[in-house]
Amino acid sequence: MRDIIHVWKHAYRPFLLFELVYKLLTVGVFVPLLSILFNKILDVGGFDAAANHDLLRFVFSRYGLLSVLLMAPIAMMLIYTEFAVLFYIAYYGIQEKRARIRPVLFKAISRLPGLWRIGVFGLALYLLLLFPLLDANIGGSLLPNLTIPNFITGELMKTTPGTIALVIVGLVVLALNFICIYALPIMVLEGKYQFWNAVRESRRLFWRSKWSLVRAVLEWAVIFLLLFILLICLIFLIVLLLPKGDGESTLMITIGVTLSFGLYIASLVMAPMFITIITLLYVRYQGHDRVNIDIDGVDASVWKGRDMQRSLVRRYRSALTAFGMLILIAIGWGATTLLTDWGEANEKFIIMAHRGDTTSGIENTMGAFEGAIRAGADYIELDILQTKDGKLAVIHDENLKRLSGRNVNVFDLTLAELQQIPLRTDKFQDRVPSLDEVLERTKGKIKLNVELKTHGHEKDFVPILVDTIRKHKAEQQIIIQSLDYELVQKVKKTAPDLTVGYVIFATFAPLNQFDADFFVVEEAFARPRLIRSAKMIGKPIYVWTVNDVDSVEYFYTSGADGIITDIATDAREALQTLHKE
Repeated sequence: MRDIIHVWKHAYRPFLLFELVYKLLTVGVFVPLLSILFNKILDVGGFDAAANHDLLRFVFSRYGLLSVLLMAPIAMMLIYTEFAVLFYIAYYGIQEKRARIRPVLFKAISRLPGLWRIGVFGLALYLLLLFPLLDANIGGSLLPNLTIPNFITGELMKTTPGTIALVIVGLVVLALNFICIYALPIMVLEGKYQFWNAVRESRRLFWRSKWSLVRAVLEWAVIFLLLFILLICLIFLIVLLLPKGDGESTLMITIGVTLSFGLYIASLVMAPMFITIITLLYVRYQGHDRVNIDIDGVDASVWKGRDMQRSLVRRYRSALTAFGMLILIAIGWGATTLLTDWGEANEKFIIMAHRGDTTSGIENTMGAFEGAIRAGADYIELDILQTKDGKLAVIHDENLKRLSGRNVNVFDLTLAELQQIPLRTDKFQDRVPSLDEVLERTKGKIKLNVELKTHGHEKDFVPILVDTIRKHKAEQQIIIQSLDYELVQKVKKTAPDLTVGYVIFATFAPLNQFDADFFVVEEAFARPRLIRSAKMIGKPIYVWTVNDVDSVEYFYTSGADGIITDIATDAREALQTLHKE
């Protein structure tokens, strides 16, 4: 921490100024231009309304390859340039020098052509895939936000082999990131271009510095914990100083503005702080003699320029610089806020219990559904598959191996045969209910969101579904959703009075491209712009599967209409707390 403070005495101005400008450029220029290019490729290929499996088809088409060939190099160079400038600034800070941004930026850009040698593919994989998968919130402006979607991790963690596979993947990603952690400073500060050579050198340095690296990362975490505590104390102080008669809305707005501004400042500091730690360790274990930089060319002590020679400016240069930076930070925060689609909390926020409440029973069984009613959920989200005799069974998997240990398929069994197979977990035992049973036993107690699953052996699936709903007079109790867009359209055509939604796990298209009564979007794709596109066409949008309280609060304040969750009780309590505040 002492070393970090020593570096930041000389580097905080160029660090903050560069990050501010680069983030503004990212939000206002780089991302919009890349989005325009990507959307144009989608349009030319006829994928402008692609979602789910159609989007996967685009990824493996020649247009997907074209988008990678055009966009990946641009994104890689922009990310590399940002990190390169930050490494330069940190190194000059170690040398008790204050770097000038323009020469440093030119030096970083001048080295970009040299990257296009053997090994550039590895650098691209590191910057665009491996490092983002670490999900460490380092704060690079253009780093992709890559996480394994919850609907995949959730399903994998329901089985022991799946959980082991997830742990192995996580450990591999963590290990590779540690091995590569010095590759960028080696390439930048030593003037090397071969990524794989830099990785080999980085591996050697990592084994030499591993315990220092762990200690430094822990100290870094402590720093940000302290900064977070300071931010909370500042908010508490503001609350105490506000006049009592200003009202609750004024108080909430003040707290929101303070918190968002504090988080924005933290975002400016995250990447420089990380770079400072890595550069300090790199210099300590690699030595100054390996670094190949013309220090004098960017030495901040040689400030030249006609304006800087004026005595008044020179006399008050520090004060003017500090004031100018504050103005730029304020402008940057305001511009970033305007260029980001912030939502408005929906007071009628819907909580749907994902396959019921699995703390009360096995998923998609009456035990779980009764638990969801007790948890105060607004809807039960459940899955149906058609059996061999055309009945509608409430079950997610087409094979019973996971829930019963029996390797049999739903479409090979009649409903009666299916219901004779006991379902078991560590704590519960139950059986597969039919849709008729669920409609009868939940009538007047809770609404249902029925997801239509297919296995390819369906016969009159939609007519049987509609007849079942009509028989129970459940038109107002039930909504229907599916990942299959054609099936969504078939239900809407057969029964226009039913509410039918489209489940989307991946899309870049605005939601007005799809004909549905509501949308259910996977958490990783539920960005503010997508939520806004649903609002613009007046359609509800729900997010699945939201399984932590922070995410519940985020989507509530982002303007989503509701969530599908495995933690219905915790979600309800979080909303009650927000309403009290």
